[in-house]
Amino acid sequence: MRPIAHARRLSSRAVLSRRAVDALVVGNPVPIGIPALFLADQLSRGRTGEQILSGKRGLIAEYAGAEGYAYAWGHLIEQRLGRFVLWRVVPVALWERLSNVRAGSPLLIEELLTLMQPGISPALEPHLPSGVVARGCQGASRRSPHALFTLLLTEPRAAIAVRDWLATPFLIDVLPPLLNNIERGVADLVRRV
Repeated sequence: MRPIAHARRLSSRAVLSRRAVDALVVGNPVPIGIPALFLADQLSRGRTGEQILSGKRGLIAEYAGAEGYAYAWGHLIEQRLGRFVLWRVVPVALWERLSNVRAGSPLLIEELLTLMQPGISPALEPHLPSGVVARGCQGASRRSPHALFTLLLTEPRAAIAVRDWLATPFLIDVLPPLLNNIERGVADLVRRV
């Protein structure tokens, strides 16, 4: 009698991640909330509750109506702009891992992201499919200060192919090394300041 082969069970985190990838492919975003870490970052660096929550650049404005996909590394926030789609890449876990390194730094997450912007476009451009452009790498004046960058679908007819590209290879092959480089860069920067 031969033993029965059992499929390997995926961890609950892997199952949730797979569901988020599947949702991305079909364009089924879910509501995304403000990471508590972002509130704590601003409070611990001297911002008042009013500064954090009000205005066009406060966290409430940044996350108002946010929908997207939650992954172990952070959020991929999706915003529909008529026929076009914008995806904001918000690396929440990166800041959690760097919290000890950043403990004495007066720089906010958004200020550190601004300093890291020059390397992002050159790292992304060779990997972008036609119909997608990288945006949001413009510094502190941007509307979504916690987003590392944004991807804009400029060719609506390519939406299915672009969603497939986002699921694989973007989330698997392109984003992880970029996030690792940003993490190393921020750690080096904070140690020098």
